[in-house]
Amino acid sequence: MSNANKKKEKGSKKPGFTRGVNTLLSGRFLTREYVQVNLPFIFFVVAIMVCYISYGYFAERNVKDMVQAEAQLRELKAQNLSMHARLEQLKQQSAVAESIRDLGLVESTTPPTIIRVTDPENNN
Repeated sequence: MSNANKKKEKGSKKPGFTRGVNTLLSGRFLTREYVQVNLPFIFFVVAIMVCYISYGYFAERNVKDMVQAEAQLRELKAQNLSMHARLEQLKQQSAVAESIRDLGLVESTTPPTIIRVTDPENNN
């Protein structure tokens, strides 16, 4: 062989990485026998990878929903506490007396009188 032929053969051979990328992008690796034999397993692995990725998104969405629900719960607890404090203020005797005064009613200052009725049949 001449020097020109040797240089031509060396020039047509590509380095390992470049040749591998070229084979991958052109799809020639799919025509190899060991790939065709293992194609069902490759599809299975790809399906599992897709499920794994979708489960990651699902879990992330659930965590975001839980954080949002916890924030809403804290807000509702704070509102409940403030409303309960406001209710306690409104239930105080002085607040009730003030609110009925606006209606034209006055608070009674005399204690209630107990009326006891005796039944003549049960007097025995």
